[in-house]
Amino acid sequence: MTHESHFVDADSWVAAVDHVVGHPAARPILDETGMEPGTLLAVARVEAVRADAGGIALLSHEQLAECTGLPRATVLRARLALIELGLEHLATAPGAPGTIRRLLCLHCATA
Repeated sequence: MTHESHFVDADSWVAAVDHVVGHPAARPILDETGMEPGTLLAVARVEAVRADAGGIALLSHEQLAECTGLPRATVLRARLALIELGLEHLATAPGAPGTIRRLLCLHCATA
């Protein structure tokens, strides 16, 4: 399995999230996670702004909840939706077992 980021900057990634969320194919995933598009975009904006130049986001659920003003459970559901939509990928940090990082993707491909 290979994952490529293609992350350019926060604005481009948020625009990609907005585009994907607006597609009818996203509706079942949003419904399944109980996520409204506006809430998902609010989480995505903070995730993107706090990511490094390579699109790696290290915020914990608690930190992201604090930054967005949303409950931790809502942040968790938003992140699950981003993963299901192919816009975020979980990975472990090299040399730091147990440290989870999130790769913000415009396209997460499986090879």
